[in-house]
Amino acid sequence: MDVKKIAMILAITVLLPLFVGLFTDAVYQQPKYENYCNNSYEYPVKPSPTNCSYIDTQAMNKCQVDGGMVDYTYDSAGCQQFKSCNFCSKDFNNAQQVYNRNIFFVLLPVGLIVVILGLYLLVDYLGAGLMFAGLIIMFYATIRYFSDMSKLLRALVILVELLVIMWIGYKKIDDNRTSVKSEKINKSKNTKSRNKR
Repeated sequence: MDVKKIAMILAITVLLPLFVGLFTDAVYQQPKYENYCNNSYEYPVKPSPTNCSYIDTQAMNKCQVDGGMVDYTYDSAGCQQFKSCNFCSKDFNNAQQVYNRNIFFVLLPVGLIVVILGLYLLVDYLGAGLMFAGLIIMFYATIRYFSDMSKLLRALVILVELLVIMWIGYKKIDDNRTSVKSEKINKSKNTKSRNKR
């Protein structure tokens, strides 16, 4: 294959997924931790208290079991006291999961469409670049949501993606083989007819 064609394939493979990722981020921004959690910290009055009694351990334990973070206040001796249960990290994680799920359901079909476009594009090297780029987009979409999926859903998603890619690959390779065979048959028929003349 020509070096220029290989360069075009590599350029499309790198630049198209990069464009899709940047465009998606510009249109649909990822949740930011600082929008959910305020990082202000209340320091104790005394730097190192020695005799502290923690009064509300039951509330602290319940907060941690529920997935929250304990916010403390400090008494006049500088001892930690339970103030409230803060669920900002949990809220941020939930928002992040929803974002990753939405990215998955948007980018996976986009990647699949790009692969199919590459499959049917008549210019071979452009089609190959689109197919590689589409595969990278699909891989990125899957990785974004993979850790939030259940184990069964992970296996099903990978199986469906694998079957789709195998079908597309088989169709592309089979079409190429069929067209090459038909070209050879036509050439041999033309040669035979010329020889007969």
